[in-house]
Amino acid sequence: MPILKIVTNLPKANIPKDFVDKIIPTLAKSVNKPESKFICVITSDANMCMFGNSSTPGVVASLESIGNLGVDKNHLISKELSQFIEKELGVQPNRFLVTFYDLEAHNVGVAGTTVNNIGK
Repeated sequence: MPILKIVTNLPKANIPKDFVDKIIPTLAKSVNKPESKFICVITSDANMCMFGNSSTPGVVASLESIGNLGVDKNHLISKELSQFIEKELGVQPNRFLVTFYDLEAHNVGVAGTTVNNIGK
């Protein structure tokens, strides 16, 4: 159940309506998880300062996943996300930051249980 959280100072009107529909297939391929398992949350109009600049468009993101992250995968995912963000939102790669969190199943709760207990 990968979760992509995006925070940007772009106005909501500048986020394409189909942004989530487009980014999920890109992530599913990179993270090697089914599209149906992804969660994506976008917060726009955020007050943010990135690298000493608060007016230039920027994006800060985090990607959480149970597995399928790591040194080589994160490099590929960062590259693909950066290119996608630049193409879809017009945010330059030097104004995009993503952090990765490789979660353990017992640290993720859903439907009143933890992921490691689903199916037991």
